[in-house]
Amino acid sequence: MRILVAKDDAALASFINKGLESEHYAVDVSSDGEQARNLPRLDGVAILRFLRTRKPSMPILVLTGRTRVEDRVLCLDLGADDYLGKPFSLPNCQHASEP
Repeated sequence: MRILVAKDDAALASFINKGLESEHYAVDVSSDGEQARNLPRLDGVAILRFLRTRKPSMPILVLTGRTRVEDRVLCLDLGADDYLGKPFSLPNCQHASEP
């Protein structure tokens, strides 16, 4: 499976990339919404909306520092398959993410 990680924090993107690659996933890393989908100044919610309308069956995990219930409900209502708030940890990685 190929996974796109769109994250503006290079250190966190690298951490996620290493964790996913250690589980044998193919990973592409993008620094922002513009680079990820070639659309200017998109946040995660906008990317979620864009992808869900064009690829309804694509699995989407929202990994975010936004931990309000309202944010979780919005993303799940927009079609995210799951929502994971920071901090989090990955198997085979020594450090948890930073908030």
